Amino acid sequence: MTVNTLKIELACNGRTLEMGPGADLDITAVSGLESSELGISTSDNALVDGVSVDGKKIGARAIHIEAKFRSGRNNPENRAAVIRFFNPKYTGKALITNMGISRNITYELEGWTFAEQRNLDTRLGIIADLMCPDPYMLNVDNFGKNMAHYTEQFHFPWHSLARRAQNKKDYPERARGLMLGGMITGYRTLHKEVVLSNDGDVPTGVQIQFVAKRGAVRNPKITNTGTGQFMRVVCGLEQGDVLLVDTDPRHQVVELNGSNYYHHIDRKSDPFQLEVGDNYLEYDADENYTNLDVNLYYRPKYLGV
Repeated sequence: MTVNTLKIELACNGRTLEMGPGADLDITAVSGLESSELGISTSDNALVDGVSVDGKKIGARAIHIEAKFRSGRNNPENRAAVIRFFNPKYTGKALITNMGISRNITYELEGWTFAEQRNLDTRLGIIADLMCPDPYMLNVDNFGKNMAHYTEQFHFPWHSLARRAQNKKDYPERARGLMLGGMITGYRTLHKEVVLSNDGDVPTGVQIQFVAKRGAVRNPKITNTGTGQFMRVVCGLEQGDVLLVDTDPRHQVVELNGSNYYHHIDRKSDPFQLEVGDNYLEYDADENYTNLDVNLYYRPKYLGV
């Protein structure tokens, strides 16, 4: 059964402020968790009734929070802690759990104040307004997948016999496998194509990490086979090199071993997004693609929580 509760945890500059069940602060009012402002661009034709819609844009998210301490016994300490926490110089992150669903979002402090008190002994209340430049709520998990990895089959603890079993009936089940002449301790999964499922409300970027783990590689490439869009970097990777490609529209990057390498992308490259639903991605390279490990990371985005 889902519990109808709301919890908010704000984190900023190494400090946290918790509100909701089990916390010192009780949430008394909140808005902005469900949606952001929507801007619709239109054009008017003097000969046609109505207007034409040219585009839609989701604006920055505004979150308004009102909360009150459950007790007034620690007003001096609570007042000092809240003043230290709400520092407008730093960017914060809000973790919001609403009816069992958790999402997080980055925010800037737009303004805050203490609620009006009848006297200094009454419970402290706070009123805070947060502005989220990226309006989408993010999944708390960062999903990842390695398109070329080893699957382990041998692990400890490992049971062995004092001598090799001669008859299958005499062979203990816990040591089964020792009757074989040899055994595979692991195998490499080498799928050039993988399916990434985006269960969010809108498309999201993907972070691709090419690792030259087994030797040199030339010009790695990854393609969204559903749309034909691809990202290809013209470079030679030596063993141990790590090439990072991030297609998030808010911070697209291409880095080789931590250094900017964006100017080496193929001019026909298109930083693709993962559409809502299943996305089929395929990697390759001009030379030695089998030397690569390809790690994929993405976070679904939601309109609210």
